[in-house]
Amino acid sequence: MSFRRPNILWLYCDELRADALGCYATAGGLSPHTPAVDALAAGAVVFDRCYTNSPVCVPSRTSALTGLPPDRTGVYHNEAASPGFPLPEGLVTFPEVFAAAGYATASFGKEHIPSALTPWQLDDHTGAGMRDPLAGGDERSLVRTPGMRFVVGGRHRDEDYRPEEVTRRAIAWMRQASTPFLLRASFLQPHTPVVPPQRWARVFRPDAQPGRDLDRGAGESRFERRFGELNGGREMAERDLRRAQADYLALVAWVDEQIGALLAALDELGIAEETIVVLTSDHGVHLGEGGAFGKHTFAPQSHRVPLIVRRPGHLAPARRGDLAQSLDLGPTLLGLAGIAAGAETGGRDLFTDPAPEHVMATIGYGGPASRAFPNRNAGTWYGGRGWPRRTCIRNGRYRLDSTVRLDGQPATPDEEDVFLADSLADPSELRNLAADPRCARVRDTLLMALRAHARSAAEIPDELVARLGSEASAHVTGR
Repeated sequence: MSFRRPNILWLYCDELRADALGCYATAGGLSPHTPAVDALAAGAVVFDRCYTNSPVCVPSRTSALTGLPPDRTGVYHNEAASPGFPLPEGLVTFPEVFAAAGYATASFGKEHIPSALTPWQLDDHTGAGMRDPLAGGDERSLVRTPGMRFVVGGRHRDEDYRPEEVTRRAIAWMRQASTPFLLRASFLQPHTPVVPPQRWARVFRPDAQPGRDLDRGAGESRFERRFGELNGGREMAERDLRRAQADYLALVAWVDEQIGALLAALDELGIAEETIVVLTSDHGVHLGEGGAFGKHTFAPQSHRVPLIVRRPGHLAPARRGDLAQSLDLGPTLLGLAGIAAGAETGGRDLFTDPAPEHVMATIGYGGPASRAFPNRNAGTWYGGRGWPRRTCIRNGRYRLDSTVRLDGQPATPDEEDVFLADSLADPSELRNLAADPRCARVRDTLLMALRAHARSAAEIPDELVARLGSEASAHVTGR
């Protein structure tokens, strides 16, 4: 019997935290409305402990496509999207492996990766620009963070919401595509600017949101505390904080609506039974916790991502609690399609390979010119020093993260700012156990593995990072 290769629909979101979906929601937290995603999850394998390999756009997306962590590619922050960023030779993305195996491949929406990578046969960025949601928005309705002035709330007229072009174009391509195909619908949303259409914004009342009750405090590391200070969220009025949370959920509901339209198109075309559907995000987001907005830290709301995989007739619905990471996406999809992964990858096939002892993630260049927000040349460490590089290691129970590089040098023990949390006993990961003598053994074991990982990391000259940082912009369409 011949093996018929499945189609693949990859639903990709930006700044979508797992608990903003009904199938991941927790008591006392956010109250999402995501019926399409929840129905997808009911017939799928849902991974409860999936983490990005870097909690910021460009390195996360690069890792997901190449199967290599930031420490191998040198892609540690968004500076890497600027033209001229050097990548290691021979990088192959998993969509290119699918194309070589006879798949038609296309991506609609946001890309935001190094310009040297060309994963797709068709790469259409229409509707993915940072300014697209603002066109037609009400300037008076915008809610901005006190520190960086990010738009974290607002209202848009329902007419001509340009991000919906991603859905329309993806469906149109699907209707005429040869099979098998790999199609990615890559939504900028619910990334800032958070400006949902009125039809969804009116559904979520600000006074029904948790506000500061969602903020149970920040993890006790200087890194998280400094990031919160730069955001200035502690200074937000309660009404603005609740409004931002309501509008974020409204934008997630809009994404759910778009996902529902894509899934309905599979049914209409009669190909749902032969199509793998995977839903994930590049990273999560803070919604005021610790004064922070955006991503960037290894707190669970920023580091954890949803991962849902459906293949009718082949994968039984299940919830899984083993460790998964963004690096696993390519090997898993290739395995489900019966295609050899080929190039070396740091991930695993989630359905055939054993779970790892731990997963790693890294963010930041750690040089004198490094900034937390390179597109704005803003965000220094205490004392005006460059923004540090920080690495996180997670095993089945614990999370440990530490500063590994600062001002172009390996961090000294006094600079490491070690944070250790028991993720099972403390799911919000707020209590720092690094100084607890009862945890000394696990702390030292994880810290030793983290330091060894950091010593072999790829390095990019600080003068190049400085130049690229001045050119970097998060307000571009596509890349």
